[in-house]
Amino acid sequence: MINILRGSAWCFEGVMDVDWEICPIEHMNALHKDHTKTYEQILAELGRYCMTTVDPEFPQKARPGDIIVGGEGFGYGHDHDHACMSLRGTGIAAVLCEATNSNFKRNSIHHGLPVVEVKGIMSCTNTGDELEVDLAKGVVRNLTNGKNFTFVPYPDFILEILEAGGLYQQLTSQVKLGVYS
Repeated sequence: MINILRGSAWCFEGVMDVDWEICPIEHMNALHKDHTKTYEQILAELGRYCMTTVDPEFPQKARPGDIIVGGEGFGYGHDHDHACMSLRGTGIAAVLCEATNSNFKRNSIHHGLPVVEVKGIMSCTNTGDELEVDLAKGVVRNLTNGKNFTFVPYPDFILEILEAGGLYQQLTSQVKLGVYS
């Protein structure tokens, strides 16, 4: 299982709404009209607009494996899953934040993106810091400044969903294997 993630931090202060800051809703609406794209194509398309209202060049600067660090209210707003899909589309490996919306957290896990609430993370992390996240042990290490944080680790069944790339991919694999018929 992939329990340990490592990447550079991207810090975003304040409330980050799913429909405005993380990925403007008009991009989700446009994709609903096109039924020819695969899941991977949709992720890539939404990734082109990820965080562009806050940092217009974020999709070009973010690298696969990078980690978003947010304040209170990261993932605020409606129960739309295009925001977590856009984060996946940029290659973001995880979101660490002071607090989040439960809908955003659930949707993100369903799409294979861990979202972890870590009190104090924002005040001790800068953009560019190298972070290591152990999802099974519940530990975040800031390798740049030596600070460590703990969180409630994910249970095994959530780790299995994340390992599969999300709930939808896990269920698709299980159906193909005949687990569910």
